Amino acid sequence: MRLNQIKCGDNIEVLSKLDSEIVDVTITSPPYRNAIDYSMHAEHGNNPKKNYRGKLSITVADYIKDMSNIFSQVHRVTKEGGYCCIVIGNEINKGTLEPLPALLVSKLYEQGWYLHEEIIWHKVTGGANRAGSFVQHPYPSYFRANIMHEVILVLRKGKNRLRKLEYAFTNINQDVTWKEIVNSIWHIAPVPPGFLEHPCPYPEEIPYRLLNLYSNEGDVILDPFNGAGQTTKVAKYLKRRFYGIDIQKTYVDYATSRLAEAPHIRDESITLEFESVGGSIPRWKKIPTRKVTSKKDFR
Repeated sequence: MRLNQIKCGDNIEVLSKLDSEIVDVTITSPPYRNAIDYSMHAEHGNNPKKNYRGKLSITVADYIKDMSNIFSQVHRVTKEGGYCCIVIGNEINKGTLEPLPALLVSKLYEQGWYLHEEIIWHKVTGGANRAGSFVQHPYPSYFRANIMHEVILVLRKGKNRLRKLEYAFTNINQDVTWKEIVNSIWHIAPVPPGFLEHPCPYPEEIPYRLLNLYSNEGDVILDPFNGAGQTTKVAKYLKRRFYGIDIQKTYVDYATSRLAEAPHIRDESITLEFESVGGSIPRWKKIPTRKVTSKKDFR
């Protein structure tokens, strides 16, 4: 397998041709089940006249089956002790939640994956607005919560492989590490609409954190749903070897063009902290992300 490339093709077909036990860490986000027609977006981009949302009709059972087949191949190509990090959220179907993370992780557990960690990605400023009817009709049965989170499932193959090769987050502000990253809830704003030529990229802070937590320089990183290339871009920057797969050539070309870009890691992170004197209610606090003044050496 030639590494450091983004392959265009069906991920099952591409994965089936790879050797077993060659990947250290997978970081990916499966396509939304019915929310987005990626083929239409790949063809027309962010054109507001071309509505690419809510165009598909895949059953939940078929979606989970497809994802199970794909992550079965990911399991095969993953080294013993390697990890698979999946960013996925519940889906709204006619006002009812489809628990996709729970359904998927139960299937993957049956395949032999272990649930190593579960991290909540709190989107802070963005999400699915469902509370409108409750504003108009403030009665208990009308309540629907705005969805402000997705789940990051960190799965492990086999026994944990502990390696003391290098420190994680060598140039990050330690307050970000110990007051934010070590917790099971991460407060990260989403990518602004239209910022990238992809309908739903996760912010680069997610692969940046996961790669620091679960990989070392030279490790092989996989993204079978590569999209705009958030994982492959950050992997290259952090001196990991990478292999991305996407069925849309538009996204493959776009992700490849972004590999040389500097990372879009925001200059400030947010934490919840109590006031130092007399504080009984935690407040949001902005703190510098980096402990270095230059972005050049930021790892």
